[in-house]
Amino acid sequence: MIDLFIGLHVALGTVAVLGMVIAWFTKKGGLWHRRAGKAYVYGMAAAIAVSFVVSLATQNVFLFLIGLFSGYLVYTGYRSAAARNSVRSSVDQGITIFVLLIALSMFAYAVFNIRSDVSIAVILAVFGAILFSLAFSDYRRGDYWPKGKERIVLHLSRMGGANIATITAVFVVNVQTSPAFIAWLAPSLIGGFLINYHTRALNASRPA
Repeated sequence: MIDLFIGLHVALGTVAVLGMVIAWFTKKGGLWHRRAGKAYVYGMAAAIAVSFVVSLATQNVFLFLIGLFSGYLVYTGYRSAAARNSVRSSVDQGITIFVLLIALSMFAYAVFNIRSDVSIAVILAVFGAILFSLAFSDYRRGDYWPKGKERIVLHLSRMGGANIATITAVFVVNVQTSPAFIAWLAPSLIGGFLINYHTRALNASRPA
């Protein structure tokens, strides 16, 4: 039964990857960009939901926490673009508070596993720090998402971060490194640089 869910997770992840690639190479804000973006969001949401089932069935806390990390990036990336009135709903705010607690849990789990598995501890500490930083910035926004160019920048950075999480999942499954956390963190370092570059270009009103 677990193999069935893992296969479903891979299939849904494939849909998300295809949507992600199409969104990259289509006109931003255009019809196909929006359609591909929705395919990515829905594919990721379903894939993450299935990963929760697998993590609970296998008692894999690490997988569960990483799924929540990816899910928050996808959710806020989508909401920052979809909330045209810029209002952060009570659901948005409640999810942010919940995710702040999850980020703290990632730190705690990292400390708990530092002696038994250094790679897992490093991965969770880094991802927990990133997640806490993002969620705390959302918490400080209060009732509103940013408007104008800031809204576009937020959408770019969150969806870019979600894309990194997707690429990382593919990379980790297919590439073995020693220590293991290199495979987890390398896409974040490279992707973070690219996101920062495009964000700076957008803020400077230069084409990226």
